[in-house]
Amino acid sequence: MQVTRRQALIGYLFLIPFFVLFFLFYVAPLFYTGYLSFFVRRGILVQIFVGFQNFARVFEDNQFFISLGHIGRFFLVQAPVMLGLAIIFALYVDRRSNPLRTTFRLVYYLPFTVSSVVAGLMWGFMFSKNLSPFNAVLGPLGIRPEFLAPSHLLWSLGIIVTWEWTGYNMIIMYSALQSISPELYDAAQVDGAGKLQVVWYIKLPLLLPAIIMALIFTIIGTSQIFNEPYILQALTFVSPNLTPNMYIYTTAFSYGAFNYAGAMAIILAILTFIISFVFIRYNSLEEA
Repeated sequence: MQVTRRQALIGYLFLIPFFVLFFLFYVAPLFYTGYLSFFVRRGILVQIFVGFQNFARVFEDNQFFISLGHIGRFFLVQAPVMLGLAIIFALYVDRRSNPLRTTFRLVYYLPFTVSSVVAGLMWGFMFSKNLSPFNAVLGPLGIRPEFLAPSHLLWSLGIIVTWEWTGYNMIIMYSALQSISPELYDAAQVDGAGKLQVVWYIKLPLLLPAIIMALIFTIIGTSQIFNEPYILQALTFVSPNLTPNMYIYTTAFSYGAFNYAGAMAIILAILTFIISFVFIRYNSLEEA
C-alpha cells in the first residue's frame, strides 16, 4: 500500500515532540558542554577562552584514568555474567513446552521497570549491616559479608546493575529467538538433533547479532553508571572516582570546575564511541 503525502506528513507531526525534547535535553546540553570545555571561569561571570587546555589537563589527571580502570574491570566481570544470564533466561522462556513462559518472561523483565534510583535505595538497604536479609541467612554460618565496604562496593554495584538490566537484555535475546523459523527446529529434529544440539548449532549462532547489539548497549550503559553509586553515598563512603561519571559530577559540583568537568564528559563520550565503533567494525569484518 502506497503512503500518501498527507499520511507521511501526519507521521512526521507525531515525531515532532520527540525531536523537540531530544534536542532540548540531549543535543543542546551536549553542544553547550562542548562550548564550556574551551573556557576557564575567572570569578563569577568572567570566562577566558583557553582552547584545548582543559582537554590536555584530562590526560594528566590520574584520578580520571583510575575511574576508567574501575569501570573497565567492572565491565569485564559484570557484562559476561549479565549477558550469560540473559541468554539462559531467553532460551528458557523460548521453550515451546514451557507452560509458564509468559509468567517467567514478565518476572524476569520486572526489575527493569524499577528506576535506578529506587533500585539503588532498595539494594543499599539489603546490603546494609543491620537490615540485610543476607546476614540473617549467612550469619548463623559465621559469614557476614561487607557488601558496602569500600573495597567491595564496585562488585556490589555489579549485583545491582545485573539485577536491573538482565531482564532488558533477555527481551532482546527472546525477540531474536522468536524471529527464527520453526521449520529449522523441525528439520533438526527430523535429522535426529537433540535439544542441546538445537541450542548449540541453531539458536546460539542465530542469536549472535542480538548478543552483539546487547553488548554494545552494555558498553554504553557501563560508561554512564552514576545513579546507583550516587544513591549509595547515603549509606556508605563512595569514592569520588568510583566511576567516571561520579568523578565528573564531583569535579563539577563539589569543586565548581564545570569547564574541566565538561572536557572530561566530552572525552568520555568520545572514548565510548570509539570502543563501540571498533567493536562493531571488528564484528562486521569477522562476518565478512
